[in-house]
Amino acid sequence: MARYRPAIKIVLRILECISRNQSKDRALKTHVIQCANLKTTSAEKYIDMLKEAGYIMEKREDWGERTVIVYELTDLGKERFDWFKTINTELFRANEWLE
Repeated sequence: MARYRPAIKIVLRILECISRNQSKDRALKTHVIQCANLKTTSAEKYIDMLKEAGYIMEKREDWGERTVIVYELTDLGKERFDWFKTINTELFRANEWLE
């Protein structure tokens, strides 16, 4: 029987993927999708939800002749990511949501 990840774990993983790349001031959309281990359609659903909530910002940047989509955490996104990590630690085994 297939085990699906709860939505909160997917949200945490996406925020963590963007946060991990935040030092470079951006996380490419393809990197977020791969890091969160999601299919593109599922990832886009969660990314749209996070954008609407004000947790992440989407930017388009020129990369040679191509345009790439990058994401950054907003201040609210950083605050919520820390908040979700704390709650997750209190409710689940340490780092269980990273699985």
